[in-house]
Amino acid sequence: MKMKKVPYPTNKREWSPSLVPGPVVLISTYDSNRVPNIAPKSWLQMVSFDPPILMFSGTRENTTERNILRTRCFGVNFVNTALASGVFESIQWFGRERIQKVGLTLTAASEIEAPLVSESRANLECRLHSTCEVGSGFVIFGEICAASIWDEILAAEDEKRYELLDQVFFLEDGVFARMGKVLKARK
Repeated sequence: MKMKKVPYPTNKREWSPSLVPGPVVLISTYDSNRVPNIAPKSWLQMVSFDPPILMFSGTRENTTERNILRTRCFGVNFVNTALASGVFESIQWFGRERIQKVGLTLTAASEIEAPLVSESRANLECRLHSTCEVGSGFVIFGEICAASIWDEILAAEDEKRYELLDQVFFLEDGVFARMGKVLKARK
């Protein structure tokens, strides 16, 4: 039976299934008084290998984006399945209350003035590279200046590493998935 393609909405809010899943992360920052903040994000993507630059999209008026513009740095904390439900619920709280209700422990970063989430299995430390407004989005570009990952993940066989990282991807409102079976391209 031959499948037939049919029109599909261009508005991501109407997608089920989602055509563009995104890794769920917590962006961590300090405000000008060193009050910590975390924000769940899923529009994250690498844009350059050399130098290593990633981007995420948000809104210029949000606390996280304002903090980054002031401090010029941020942490990227990867969410695993143990954290996922709490992270999805966290949008109802703000500031220290969000950190407390989700049950997160913050630690100092090694290269930047932003906290990192201890419960994340991998973290990136970024310095603000640039910003750009695109449509309704405010895109932050950050140069990765440090990275850390659980040693247990690196000690595992290649095929097992992604399973141990246990990374979560946002699909649509209230729906997320972890990375499934890892496949290798034929040589």
